Amino acid sequence: RGGRPKSYWLPGFSNGQGFLTAMLQEVSRSRSGWALDDVVMFTEVTKFEESDVKEAPVDGIYVHGLYLEGAAWSKKENTIVDAPPKVLIAPLPVMYITGVLKSQKKVDYQTYECPVYFRFDPRKRGMTA
Repeated sequence: RGGRPKSYWLPGFSNGQGFLTAMLQEVSRSRSGWALDDVVMFTEVTKFEESDVKEAPVDGIYVHGLYLEGAAWSKKENTIVDAPPKVLIAPLPVMYITGVLKSQKKVDYQTYECPVYFRFDPRKRGMTA
């Protein structure tokens, strides 16, 4: 039962960015010849929910607990889609986050670089992402 979680609840961290930076540092240290300054974050939305995660990834981490506002994620199409009518917030499936070299990061026209906003929600007694 010891060891790391299979998936991390990202909104539960008071300093989520610091946690992700530590993950980048760990990935760069595990690779020979990788300098932290040359490593950038790579994310991928998976097709499974937090309860479906059987084991942690070899490199990087799985995170859960994120939501899309004004949009939804289609597992069937593996893409962002318009939110259904009268649905403002939709859960995002588990995301895989790892580090890659800047020179290896592939960006194409279908890549959407989206910021993650953390805000304090007094109804939930903590941070939400």
